Amino acid sequence: MATLAEPIVHGKPVVSQLKTNTLNLFDATIIATSSVAPAYSLAATIAVLFVTVGAASPAAILVSFVPVFFIALAYFYLNRMDPNCGASYSWVSRTLSPYIGWFGGWVQLCANILFCAAAPLIAGAYTLQLLNSFGWISSDAASSTVWIAIVGVLWLFLVTYMVVKGIRLTANFQWVLLAIEYLVVVGFCVAAFIKVIGGHPAAQPVHLHWFNPFALGSVSGLAAGAALGVFFFWGWDTAANVNEETKDAERTPGYAGLISMVVLLVLFLFSATAIDMVTSPANLNNLGNSGGDILYFFAQSLSTAPITYLMILAVLSSTVATVQTTLLPSSRLSFSMSRDGVFPGIFGIVHKSWQTPWVGTLITTALSTLVIASTFIGSVNAQFGNLILEIGVLVAFYYGITGVACAWAFRKVLLTSPKLFFLAGLFPFIGGLFLFWVGVQVVFPNYEVDSGTITTAAPVLITFALGIPLTIVAAVLNKNGFFRQKTVSYVSRNGNLVAAVAGGGTMELTGGPTGGPPPAAPPVADPAAQSRSSNE
Repeated sequence: MATLAEPIVHGKPVVSQLKTNTLNLFDATIIATSSVAPAYSLAATIAVLFVTVGAASPAAILVSFVPVFFIALAYFYLNRMDPNCGASYSWVSRTLSPYIGWFGGWVQLCANILFCAAAPLIAGAYTLQLLNSFGWISSDAASSTVWIAIVGVLWLFLVTYMVVKGIRLTANFQWVLLAIEYLVVVGFCVAAFIKVIGGHPAAQPVHLHWFNPFALGSVSGLAAGAALGVFFFWGWDTAANVNEETKDAERTPGYAGLISMVVLLVLFLFSATAIDMVTSPANLNNLGNSGGDILYFFAQSLSTAPITYLMILAVLSSTVATVQTTLLPSSRLSFSMSRDGVFPGIFGIVHKSWQTPWVGTLITTALSTLVIASTFIGSVNAQFGNLILEIGVLVAFYYGITGVACAWAFRKVLLTSPKLFFLAGLFPFIGGLFLFWVGVQVVFPNYEVDSGTITTAAPVLITFALGIPLTIVAAVLNKNGFFRQKTVSYVSRNGNLVAAVAGGGTMELTGGPTGGPPPAAPPVADPAAQSRSSNE
């Protein structure tokens, strides 16, 4: 009989090889929030966001929050039924289509590798900037792309060691990094509001149009702003990828994702508003076009050195945190795909003592290092700015299919409960469709309008183009029937949500009373129903 923490593989519960029952709700929420890396997201993205939507950046954040929060609801409900560290890949495969699930997993892996290649460069740049601020290295050394790449790779190796060594060490390190960035960023934002309240001539009061979605302008402006906003919030789903290592695995990751989304919304709106208040539109626009660091410029408008160096430290700690928490879902996702027999077996190797997929983690790091070695020429900030929209589109895709899969999986019970209808059906479906629309609006105008160029959309199109034949290859090489498994939908039986296999059989999974919280103990499986399911 399945326990509440056992993932479902090919319709059967399996005992996880990872270190189970390790993270509590606080740990999972810290990891989810750190994965988004608020200070890093603001430093790297707010400039591009301002160039795209002007002072309406708070509106873009609000617009993008809604569909992503709807996807967080999808993660909550799907994780309740199947706490599998493959998360979106696993749930889409079981409920929608194994082919779509594998393709979505591929897209997520590509987004993670792109990010793990870009983010260490930012960490390297901020490390050297901090050392230069103290006068320990020259300005030439601080701006050297070679040294930025070397230091970035060293940071990547350090966090890789922690991810490989164990989930507990990783979680503890995240506490420290998140505390640093939150204290510093919130502190400077409070200082900005004090400056406005004090009537400083260089500051301006809050304007309501900053929060008006209609201030985003055209449809393309809305789509680009939403795509940037999706990147802002990307990462909270890491809590779902470590579900097999979490206490109360079917509930805690979902709650952690929802809590982190609300916390992040408050911080992002607070920060974007504070920046608008004390930074002139001309400076914001110039910094955005040049790839400058608006967050550090924001700190300089409020204080002087060495206090402003704290902002560099905050962004550095945030960057290192998000590199580490991007490796986490990547290694867990590839582990889950390998466990299903649809990815190379080497990714499924788990260290006997550390209980982590250490080989897969090292491979992800190696691939990211190769990308760094081949692309670190030119301006680091400018290069990362080019990747923001691309990664946002990839994230919008796999978030979108998860939302649609959730609505489809619960379609047979949506009318049994208003809570299920809205939270597991309508909202995830709307969120998924909106994110698909964002991706199309961002990708295709770059191809059709800009003189036929596909520069901005190239990584997205390449990822999708490679994903189709690779999905076919995975299906051909698969020997254990993953791609031939029948999908399931969730139905109500005796007050519990259970998985109904296509063809009529049902099989008990984790989950609780329809529309309510899961029970304290696992539901009793129906051997006859399980037998029917396995025979179909």
